[in-house]
Amino acid sequence: MNIKRLEFVLTEKCNSRCAHCQGSHSPEREGVMEIEDGLNYLEETTSVTELDSFMIFGGESMLYPERTIKLFRRAKDLGIPEIELITNGFWGRDPEKARKLAFQLKEAGVTDALISVDAFHLPHIPLDGPRNAAIASREAGIKSVRWNVAILESVVASNKYDSQTKQLLEVLAPLSIEANFNKIFPQGRAIENLRNFFPKQSLEGHCPEKETTLVNPDCISLDPAGWASICWNLAIGNAKKVPLSRLLTNYDWRKHPIIKALVEKGPLGLIDLPQWEGFDFQEEEYIDKCELCCDLRKFVQKTYPEMYT
Repeated sequence: MNIKRLEFVLTEKCNSRCAHCQGSHSPEREGVMEIEDGLNYLEETTSVTELDSFMIFGGESMLYPERTIKLFRRAKDLGIPEIELITNGFWGRDPEKARKLAFQLKEAGVTDALISVDAFHLPHIPLDGPRNAAIASREAGIKSVRWNVAILESVVASNKYDSQTKQLLEVLAPLSIEANFNKIFPQGRAIENLRNFFPKQSLEGHCPEKETTLVNPDCISLDPAGWASICWNLAIGNAKKVPLSRLLTNYDWRKHPIIKALVEKGPLGLIDLPQWEGFDFQEEEYIDKCELCCDLRKFVQKTYPEMYT
């Protein structure tokens, strides 16, 4: 396993309930990564591989700023060159508090601050929050401060969400902050609220990132419960039960029955496995093979409890 990037989903709790959230995060969600666990995951990973980058996101990780900053500081001490934060910037509502937090983030080693601004966040996070968080982050000297923008099609598309996002970016244009655009992934709340905006795609074929996601993963994500995932809710084990260094060094896609089927045949190949007997496959219901893959894996969670979140 050639892991170059480590990510922490620090918490599934969020102070917003965005219509596009693939994790369905909200104020009602519980769970936050313990500092001791996070420090251990950093130590375990860097003991077996040299990381290029480390990221913390959520939920909203800055609901727990002391925890977030302490983990960033350890990543800096371990020599990880790129240290990234994704945040909705709510902590910028008070400019003085924002400035204090931004300088703490910079001191802890943060090199990239990605601050979410789009039509989906706006109903929950007034624009002054992310605006002030971005200004404070630049003043603190964080190397890269960018808007993290969720889009359905493109920033020049005519749908109501992308059109509103374009207007928001125009309001923020005087700050001259670069935008990082992310196509919305059809999972979680996005499936519930935005299904009609996703074009239907073929269910045939392999995972588009088969080599770097399944065969030789280059990124691992840890959640508060300890699940170590290489793709959305596709865990290779639980780092609370098995040392993360062992999970990484022992990984072999051929020994993971679900990943083996995905590599060799793609999501449709999963239906051929005996565990899917009784699965009511309605091809026309699925937007793409990723939605099908996630749905199939949920169906067999009980069969492989050690492999799924």
